[in-house]
Amino acid sequence: MIPRLYANLVRQRLAKFPAVAILGPRQYGKTTLARQFGGIYFDLEQEAAQTQLDAQWDALAAASPLLVLDEAQSAPAIFPRLRGAIDERRGRHGRFLLLGSVSPALMKNVSERLAGRLAIVESSPFILPELGASRLDDLWLFGGYPQGGILDAALFGPWQESYLSLRIQRDLPAWGLSAKARSIARLIRILAALHGQTLSASQLGGALALDGKTVADYCDYLEGAFLIRWLQPYFANIRKRLV
Repeated sequence: MIPRLYANLVRQRLAKFPAVAILGPRQYGKTTLARQFGGIYFDLEQEAAQTQLDAQWDALAAASPLLVLDEAQSAPAIFPRLRGAIDERRGRHGRFLLLGSVSPALMKNVSERLAGRLAIVESSPFILPELGASRLDDLWLFGGYPQGGILDAALFGPWQESYLSLRIQRDLPAWGLSAKARSIARLIRILAALHGQTLSASQLGGALALDGKTVADYCDYLEGAFLIRWLQPYFANIRKRLV
C-alpha cells in the first residue's frame, strides 16, 4: 500500500475534534485511507448498513471505538444524530470519521448540523510526493487515481470512460443537476480541450446552445464532483477585475 500524506493530517484533526470529514472524489482511496485508523466501518450507500447503524446507534455512539461512516451524503438523517451525540460528550475527540464527496446535500448538512463540531480534510488522488519523482510522467498522463492508471497503465482508457459515465449518469443527477447526460459529457470534453486557458462561460454556452450562467452553474456541479478545478485569480489590488 502506498502511504498517504493525508493520514497524518487526519490523525491530527481526530485528536482535536469530535468528528472529521475526509472529502474527495470517488474511487481515489478514501476508504483505504480511513481503514488505517481502525474503528467500526459502515458503508452508508448500502441500505443494510444504514439499517444496522440505526439499530445499534445508541450503543455505537456511546462506545469508545472510532465510528467510520462512508458516503455520508447517502444518509442525511444521520447528521442530527451526530450533532446530538457530539453535544452530549463535547469533550471527547476522535469519535466520528465521515467520508464523502462534496455534494450539496453533504455540505448543507455539515454547515447546518455540525458547524464547529467537525474538521474538514479535503484530499485528492495520489500526488507526486507520495509516488516519487520517477512517477511524474504517470501522473501527467493518467492522473493520480489508483485504478485509473497508477496501478496499471493499461486500465486508464476504459476506467476513465466508465468513471465519467457513472459520475454523469448517477452522482450529478442525484445532487440536483437536471441537465441531460449528453450535454454534461460534451461540456466535460470541451473543458478538457480548454485545460489551462481562461474560461469564458458565454463562449462555452455558445458551443452548447446554453446561456453563460447555466454553463457556470454546471461547472459548479462538476467542481463539486471533483471532475474539474477552478484556478482562482489573485491580485494584490482587490478592486481589479478578476479573470
